[in-house]
Amino acid sequence: MNTANHKRIEVAASPPCAQFRPRQQSKPGSAVGESVDAAGPRSAPLIFLILTSTLVAFATNLSMHQLNMRMQDLGISEFGIGISVATQALGIILVAPLAKDAIARFGVRRAFVLGAIITSSTFLSINFLSDAVALSAVRLLFAGGLALLFTISESLVITRTEQSNRGKVVGWYATALAVGTAAGPAFVTVTGVDGFAPLLWSAMLFWLTAVPIVLCVGKGEDLAPVVRTSTMGSMRIMPIAFVTAFIFGVVDNGGISMLSVYSTMNGYDYSQAAMLAATAMVGGVALQVPLGYGANGYDIRMILLLCGVGAIVLLALLPNIMALHTAALGVSFLLGGFLEGFYTVGLICIARNCRSIGISSANGAFVSMCGLGEFVGPLTTGTSIHYLGSQGFVVGLTVLLAAYIVLVAMMKRGASVQSVSV
Repeated sequence: MNTANHKRIEVAASPPCAQFRPRQQSKPGSAVGESVDAAGPRSAPLIFLILTSTLVAFATNLSMHQLNMRMQDLGISEFGIGISVATQALGIILVAPLAKDAIARFGVRRAFVLGAIITSSTFLSINFLSDAVALSAVRLLFAGGLALLFTISESLVITRTEQSNRGKVVGWYATALAVGTAAGPAFVTVTGVDGFAPLLWSAMLFWLTAVPIVLCVGKGEDLAPVVRTSTMGSMRIMPIAFVTAFIFGVVDNGGISMLSVYSTMNGYDYSQAAMLAATAMVGGVALQVPLGYGANGYDIRMILLLCGVGAIVLLALLPNIMALHTAALGVSFLLGGFLEGFYTVGLICIARNCRSIGISSANGAFVSMCGLGEFVGPLTTGTSIHYLGSQGFVVGLTVLLAAYIVLVAMMKRGASVQSVSV
């Protein structure tokens, strides 16, 4: 035990620390240490953990739209709603790096259940509030619970990747996450917005996310020591991953989310604008597995540069083909795929290079940088549109992506940081 504590072992490291790992029984006549049906127990939990992350994304986007529309019905201004959304992003920025400390104190399962309690209880309390300041304060607490859920569930998925399956696992994970994110707003048509029942739906979904974690996470993963690495310490190990997380947050909340606004400014009606945004989301779902495979087999920087350059080319095309709806849908499909690819490839960076500092430490910093990008993105594109008109959408994103491409091209290829063998 003392020897293990001196090593830099992560709580969610896969496999768990040997001192805490349940002993596998061997079949009669099998080699010593050979597990019984090694593939079965290992594959099933991964499926359930990906399902957990998908449910978290689904419930988060559902609750986001429920709360925004509820605030609108209460007469709160668009500016007040925007401040409230920014407050939620701020909560994720602040709490995500602290997830490793919650895991160290409570263990994986109890820390995740704590996140479910925070999200469900704070969201239910919204039923009794009507003041914009109070709602924003509750939203800050709500975001803290979300940060725990995202960081823990994502860390558990990443730690089940190996060299042979990393691209496949992260690609399918990102695909499932995108499906959950896209499906959340659509479910508002089922739950509605008014009354207590819609809030109860979201609260139940947050509780439901904890079920696979409680059932699938082993005792060893509860007890293995955590590396207490600071956010800045994590970023120094593999800066390209965290720059990519930031740019993803920017282009996700300031790009894909603003695409419908850009469309209406170019003469599209609301249904056409919604179709264009939905097509971008479909592209974000469809292209993640190929990008994951590419990032696992080739230099990660080359895949990131492909995403960045491809997105700039598509953005340059967009103003010229908006009158051709079919062509605009095709461009939006590819654009959504490339922009969502930043998240997928960034996670593969974490999985490949950041095990020695602890996956939850690195992933907490990754989620925090995504949150910072989500905070900055709408401000950037919104300001560009305000001063440059509809083309400010293209100009703002192009400038940011160009700066990112230059930065990635200048970075040296990061030396792999090998995980501790336990």
